[in-house]
Amino acid sequence: TLIGETTGGGAHPGGPMIVNDNFIINVPKGRAINPITKTNWEGVGVKPHIEVSQEDALTTAHLKALEKLAASTKDKDDKFRYEWYTESLKAELNPVKVNPETLRSYAGKYGPRTIIFESGELYYQRTGRPKYRMIPLSDELFMLKEIDYFRIKIIKEDGAVKGVMGMYDDGNTDKNLKSK
Repeated sequence: TLIGETTGGGAHPGGPMIVNDNFIINVPKGRAINPITKTNWEGVGVKPHIEVSQEDALTTAHLKALEKLAASTKDKDDKFRYEWYTESLKAELNPVKVNPETLRSYAGKYGPRTIIFESGELYYQRTGRPKYRMIPLSDELFMLKEIDYFRIKIIKEDGAVKGVMGMYDDGNTDKNLKSK
């Protein structure tokens, strides 16, 4: 499966030829011909099966591979992990926007965890550890780019923030109530 942009269309093999001390030119020395269509892709390029920007091609390829693995596995733990990472890649390709006031309401202390609202974004920090930017997967679920096996889910009751749930790619979870 080809993923990305249409290629530039260079089909004729060739190589450099020295013109003089100041110039080198690339001269075609052959012509590639498709045995079925009897044509080639010179100047036309090869159109991918899935068209995305060059910048998104590798992430999209990774996403499609994980989706295929998730659909084909019978093992529930493998399926969970494939879907876990699929969700992260989808958020990378299509970032989720959360209202800044909603984000601000999540800031506070949660046992050894602190969520900080700074410059319109949330940051997560566990006591004695580095601070990480929280990337929204939904209004209440966040990933940390640097810690791909961990997520934070905001726990709400009647619209009020009550705590956070730490979620791990092995299916384990832990909770802390909001103290401030």
